[in-house]
Amino acid sequence: MVDFASLPIPVVPYRPVCRPGLGIAMVTLKELLCHAPRGFLAAPHRLAFHQIMLVREGTGTYSADSTGFDCGPGTLVWTRPNQVIQFYPSAGLDAEIIMFTEAFPLQMGAHMGMLDDVLRPTHWQLRDDELAAFQRVLDLLHEEFERPDQGLGEELLKHLLAVVLLHIDQLCRRRHADTAPVTGDNGDLFLRFRRELDHSYRSTRLVEDYAAALNCSTRALARACREVAGTSTKDLIDARVALEARRLLVHTDLPIRAIARQLGFSEVTNFGKFFIRRVNMTPGAFRRDSKVGNKQ
Repeated sequence: MVDFASLPIPVVPYRPVCRPGLGIAMVTLKELLCHAPRGFLAAPHRLAFHQIMLVREGTGTYSADSTGFDCGPGTLVWTRPNQVIQFYPSAGLDAEIIMFTEAFPLQMGAHMGMLDDVLRPTHWQLRDDELAAFQRVLDLLHEEFERPDQGLGEELLKHLLAVVLLHIDQLCRRRHADTAPVTGDNGDLFLRFRRELDHSYRSTRLVEDYAAALNCSTRALARACREVAGTSTKDLIDARVALEARRLLVHTDLPIRAIARQLGFSEVTNFGKFFIRRVNMTPGAFRRDSKVGNKQ
């Protein structure tokens, strides 16, 4: 098994310049670039914390776990810890950035579990009304962050961050209207499934194995996945395996046969068929295209 922490991909630790010791920080991209080595953002790297970025002006391109997209005014980006990212901002791009540790947010049950999920969306292009509503919440958070702490500052920041995260949750639900509100039982089961999936995706892709590990029926697990994520249990399992396959192909020099074995495939041909079905190209073509893209 490859430990991504051991790979030569630098990890940016959480070391805020403003208000050190607090689990949240707010900066602009221009301020951040003053402390980053030249060219660092364009090189593959990982964050040891969450980062939410709202682009205010300018354009650029961003890549999270080898999935690239364009950024412009109104683009909202959430980078989770340990995602492999690259960022190519234009000279005129500026953005507001929230950074926070994994331990800082309030406990919000299934809501936070869904948002803090590497398989969930990483970016959204906000409409004018969405941008105005999100900006109001962001301004409140920034105002409180700049205010001298009189004893309750950290609690206020935690609650305001919770409002920011719930705004993103509402945004996700509006974009996926077929996803029903999360109920307690299904939300909890889904969170337990996602934890088990991160632990076991290399050893099994069988829905029955996950249901047995969670002490529930496959039907109950299917209901939870459909209600919370809007898709099937099998699709989520395969998505997690495909994500790890893309990471290994791009960020290691392991032979494709070795990657197939790491991900539980007894035959490299079966891995190839799986990858084509999920990514629409062969593993070799994906690796070649990714390396060409990184050189540009």
